[in-house]
Amino acid sequence: MEQENNYELNLSWQQKTSSWIKSVKDELSTDIIFYLYSFGSTAIIYFCSWYLDSPINYSFSTYYHLFTVTTCAAILGAGMYYYFYLLVQREKRPLNRFKKKVHQLFFPLYRTISIFLSLLAINFIVTNHTFLKSLIPLINPFKWDHTFAELDRLLHFGVAPWELTHSLFSSPWASLSINFAYNLWFFLMWGSAFFFCIYYKLPLLRLQFLLTFALLWMINSIWFATLFSSAGPCYMELLTGDAQYAPLMKLLTAQSLYLENIGASPLWSLSTQDYLWHEYLENANSFGSGISAMPSMHVSMSVLMALSICRLNKKLGYFAYAFAILIQIGSVHLGWHYAIDGYVGTLLTVLLWKIVGWFIKRNTMAV
Repeated sequence: MEQENNYELNLSWQQKTSSWIKSVKDELSTDIIFYLYSFGSTAIIYFCSWYLDSPINYSFSTYYHLFTVTTCAAILGAGMYYYFYLLVQREKRPLNRFKKKVHQLFFPLYRTISIFLSLLAINFIVTNHTFLKSLIPLINPFKWDHTFAELDRLLHFGVAPWELTHSLFSSPWASLSINFAYNLWFFLMWGSAFFFCIYYKLPLLRLQFLLTFALLWMINSIWFATLFSSAGPCYMELLTGDAQYAPLMKLLTAQSLYLENIGASPLWSLSTQDYLWHEYLENANSFGSGISAMPSMHVSMSVLMALSICRLNKKLGYFAYAFAILIQIGSVHLGWHYAIDGYVGTLLTVLLWKIVGWFIKRNTMAV
């Protein structure tokens, strides 16, 4: 009798384990393409860098600390927002509702595994991008800057786009506000990636965002950036001796000094540009390193955020599109990009979003 009970207990344990493993497989299979791309490309890039003796070292830890901090900050921020939302809605038992929501988000345990792997994949994707971006001028030296500068004038009736933005937003405070939005982009980009890693209500939209996010870093920021290798207005004089953007950089420097003299914050873009230039000269592979203008990833990611947010909430989507336009303006205003960098980035992002959506829909219908 005792042996029969032990047998049933062991069988029950085995069934539960088997059921749990199946649940993990089913959960991970939803994002299998995303995982295969992320971890597969990481392995290929790492071994190629090692085998080919790359002049720039590949590092898995480039964004590890930032990844940890931003993930914790995102979890804390989302938790605070939701609890505050419950208080505003006058929930009778907000703490119990909050606990229930957290439990639904991270349990069963296979959901937590899926979220962790998705976040890890995002980390690898950005790490790969930074490493490959640093190699661009070694593979194809910058040579498209003059062409894009001429195209900018051609598209804007003979006027440099930065002259238009600075005529519309002429004060140092306007430049500082634009710079703030441009830096805010980074946190919104990470926040969007985190949100779609944990958002399962619309699995097809979630997968469309994650796949487009992953492919943009490779197709826009590596393939097209290498093919049309350019540094951007802020580096044109340093690289080519052409001083056509010197008035823009002098204007930004003067505005930054004015802001500092009155006790305000300087324009952070200038110190960031100096940092990236130093990293470029040192062939470094560190946080944010690498110089590339075409196409603009700031604009590309802003458009991706707008496309995905609009599918969740149209009213909120309008604000996201407005933010994307502001980033397009900021990329020119602060000397980071030629206007055409953002235009091409927008076009490629929308096209890739449509292709990924078609691919997901086609495969879903096939199943």
